[in-house]
Amino acid sequence: MKTGFILAEDEAVKLRFSNLTVRDDKNSARPIGVYFRYPEAETERDYPFITIELIDVLHATDRQHSDNPIYADTQTEMGNDSSYFTYWPSEKSDVTGPVPTTLGFGNNDRFQIADPFIPVDLLYQVSTYCRSALHDRQLTSSLLRKVIPFRYNSIFIEADGTTRRFDTLDWTNADLLDTESGYRKRIFRKVITLKMSAEITHQDMDHLASTLPVTSIHSTIALTN
Repeated sequence: MKTGFILAEDEAVKLRFSNLTVRDDKNSARPIGVYFRYPEAETERDYPFITIELIDVLHATDRQHSDNPIYADTQTEMGNDSSYFTYWPSEKSDVTGPVPTTLGFGNNDRFQIADPFIPVDLLYQVSTYCRSALHDRQLTSSLLRKVIPFRYNSIFIEADGTTRRFDTLDWTNADLLDTESGYRKRIFRKVITLKMSAEITHQDMDHLASTLPVTSIHSTIALTN
């Protein structure tokens, strides 16, 4: 399992497109290779195959919260309260456990303080390459019906245990002429644009400030005219 921003997301995207097959008269389950970017010239290209590229990272301002600190309770899971964080983006699925003894705080300092996570959208471009029209149609059908449907699509990120939105934004036909055959054969190519929700932070979880919980409240109520 890979951890870290983009590394964890890339792994999840590749896993989503792995283990796909097409069928024909010679092979009832022809495997489809998956690569990041187009295979190098010296790499043997077994058709069909799929390439994945991260083409943009956008600040998702429509999901940005106000700039208030968020807290982690290292002893109790806090549920879905927006004032608390229970995971660390792209790295950890659980923040409970011993508090690092940093910044002069001890292991009994139950709460940790962090800046709010920054929401972003990752745009991926996924391309399919087939030399057979039959394979092209089979693969397109499988992708749009089951792998990346236009509705109700999501993706699980193992590194932090989150389930993210994974929207199919566009599907485009972009056939090519095969240079290896002297431009006499066609490569059936489809280009799909996908958007994944994500969050990033400029902080290191091992160096967060800690604080003690409130143990008592003393108040005085005075009557005034």
